Amino acid sequence: MGTSARRANSTRRMRPRPVRVSSVVRRRRAAPKVPDFSQIMGHLADAIAYIRVSHRSLDHQEVAFEEVSLLRMGLAALDAVYTEIDMASIALSK
Repeated sequence: MGTSARRANSTRRMRPRPVRVSSVVRRRRAAPKVPDFSQIMGHLADAIAYIRVSHRSLDHQEVAFEEVSLLRMGLAALDAVYTEIDMASIALSK
């Protein structure tokens, strides 16, 4: 009795099975949102400023040389990334 064949004298209508549509297909592809580089750069600048202030306060205390040196290297790396992102955003806006 578990067959899917329809009986000849059945009063029930055979409904077509709904076709599943992938969620990717259902969603409308919206135009990609242009990132707000000035806001991103502002957040990065704030983060660098927090670390720079911490570094300066540690510089005046007697802290192990290695920690201060690592902070200095980290700040230099963050400054380089900031400059790279800034230059890339300027190139994209042209």
